[in-house]
Amino acid sequence: MESLLERLANQTPSETRERSEEALNFFRKEVRGLRVNPTSFYKQTNLNKAKRYLAGRMYTFFYNPKTKDKLPYYDTFPVVLIIETTGNGFVGLNLHYIPPRYRVKLLSQLYDFVIEDPDIESDDEDMKTKVKMSYELLQSTAKLKFFRPCYKKYLTSHIEGRALEITPQYWDIMAMLPTAQFKKKTVKEVYGESIRSVNGWRRSK
Repeated sequence: MESLLERLANQTPSETRERSEEALNFFRKEVRGLRVNPTSFYKQTNLNKAKRYLAGRMYTFFYNPKTKDKLPYYDTFPVVLIIETTGNGFVGLNLHYIPPRYRVKLLSQLYDFVIEDPDIESDDEDMKTKVKMSYELLQSTAKLKFFRPCYKKYLTSHIEGRALEITPQYWDIMAMLPTAQFKKKTVKEVYGESIRSVNGWRRSK
């Protein structure tokens, strides 16, 4: 049976280029009003289970934060573009923390930093594709300002089950799918705080 991602991918206009502002806006409108249950999505998806975590690649997973009692709110089903791997996990951008229209702005700029990783041995170009990015570059690039509310640290020991690796052909779709599962605050409340934090950071510069 055709998965949700496959169905949405097949609806893409033929002239729309993958990993572009046009593609992101197309899926932003296409999934508006769509209800997606993360558990059902996980069971029915055509995405592969992650064998490793690589910087510059995108993943989704169930997460139980170590410090959840101290956090004002958190997402239990993040969609994360990894910026850097660490000894016990990784830091990355959970796109769920900003409204879809700002995800379009952030990702369309991040796509300018897409490269093919020469260290990955594969005949499939999609498997070599990554975003070459660092925290220092995120901080110093004005066009990437919406990264700030999204920048989070994750411990692999607190990932429940196995993460799903989102191949680049599905980055546009997964970035827009309404799969966020926030605890302690609603999605709208999280969006409001995120935008205020970006605006506050800009005024303090």
